[in-house]
Amino acid sequence: MPLWIVIGVAAAIFVLVIVLAATFNVFSAESAEETETVWEPLDHDFTPEDLDGLSFRPALRGYRMEDVDDAVRVLRTRILELEAARGQQ
Repeated sequence: MPLWIVIGVAAAIFVLVIVLAATFNVFSAESAEETETVWEPLDHDFTPEDLDGLSFRPALRGYRMEDVDDAVRVLRTRILELEAARGQQ
């Protein structure tokens, strides 16, 4: 059997394996634990105790950016409200 046929069949099998793996999310950055974890964002009227219990879902290289962005947005809004209220006194 010519070498180019063997290489062609091997390449076709390789591509098939990659396509099947991608179809079944083998390359996903989430582990089974990460997918089961439900993230609870901060409420607008959060308390210091809420901040103590705040945690983010882990991701491949740290935390999920959308969770952190949402928490920072809520914190920023609350800080601006408190600064505005302090300025009115």
